[in-house]
Amino acid sequence: MPATTALPVFQPGQTAASAHASLKQAVRIMDQARHCAVLWFADIMARGLYRDLGFASIQIYAKQELGFSRTRTGDFVRMARKLDDLPEVKKSLENGKIGYTKAREIIKVATPATEKAWVEVACTTPRDRLVEDVARVRAQATDLRTSPGQGELIPVAPAERRLAAAVPVKVSLEMTPEQFARFEALQERLVKSGVGGDRIERILAGLDSLLEDALGGGQVNTKAGASADASMPAPRGAPRGTSFQVHVRQCPDCGCFSASTSRGDLTFGPGDAGRLTCDSRSEDPRTGRNSATIPPRVRRRVLARDGHRCQGPGCTNTRFLEVHHVLPRARGGTNRPDNLITLCSACHRHIHEKAQGMQAQGSQGMPAPGARPQESPSPRGPRCKRERSGMECEGPQVRS
Repeated sequence: MPATTALPVFQPGQTAASAHASLKQAVRIMDQARHCAVLWFADIMARGLYRDLGFASIQIYAKQELGFSRTRTGDFVRMARKLDDLPEVKKSLENGKIGYTKAREIIKVATPATEKAWVEVACTTPRDRLVEDVARVRAQATDLRTSPGQGELIPVAPAERRLAAAVPVKVSLEMTPEQFARFEALQERLVKSGVGGDRIERILAGLDSLLEDALGGGQVNTKAGASADASMPAPRGAPRGTSFQVHVRQCPDCGCFSASTSRGDLTFGPGDAGRLTCDSRSEDPRTGRNSATIPPRVRRRVLARDGHRCQGPGCTNTRFLEVHHVLPRARGGTNRPDNLITLCSACHRHIHEKAQGMQAQGSQGMPAPGARPQESPSPRGPRCKRERSGMECEGPQVRS
């Protein structure tokens, strides 16, 4: 990447040539800055450094620390993810072979099989022409295109055909074991309810339903087994109800939590284990007793007090809400409302992961944004002897 020249200081009253030269230099520096910013953003996102800075997600970090709008954050996140899938494009961007604008264009159509060809095209094609070529390839449904001014169909050039041959959109999702168990529970319930379509269509339908809820509101039922407080009006965008439960087992020997999925038993990390200890309903198979960590009446009161909205730094999520003990019960914390706070599952998990490092420093309670606790232990958590030998852990049924 070429060295950045000094930013020209704005001075009114310049000649046309001088003003033009200064503007071009400022635009060139602006492009270099975006070029550099997206690489740093991708690195922070790929290595999860935003979590070390005290934020549960890259979106919250971008909003709170960078002042990004939702649209701008989405653009940076999409580009960062595409660069992970396209190492040649990322390498060319890092060494300055192509700039930010050209990289942003070719990732719209490049695949691992075609990225080298697209990088070559980007290196030899002016920016405006590259934008046109990418738009044409994206809109192209066949190997024919219209000849400008004549209206006749002519074959696409071999190089264009090769680049246009593969423009599928591949979406990759990373989930925690608890999130995957939740995902499968929802899928199973949809199938039993007779909802048709493939998995992608169901996801799109779910997003559409989420948008409908956000626009229309609804009655609040924030968690399986918890009912809404009738005295608290439902906030705009609140979910209408949670329609599933995830059943989790706790090993009596090592205390680890796991859930059965189609990919086998998945062990929860320390963050999810802390969440379950903090807020869940448990059943002891020896006695058959079913009890809640937090009394339902108190839980409803806390959710109503917090407006059925996550109270994590920068987060406003109204779905998958849980109640967190600010001072852990193991340290003397109680179920009094002043010791409880509403968090979404992502923020709740993040709080408990960071608490691992804070305990070593003698800190207590909920970490503040921007804090730099010690590195968290492995997200997989401890594995017990029974799990390694293929035996099922027997213990209380924990449902969250």
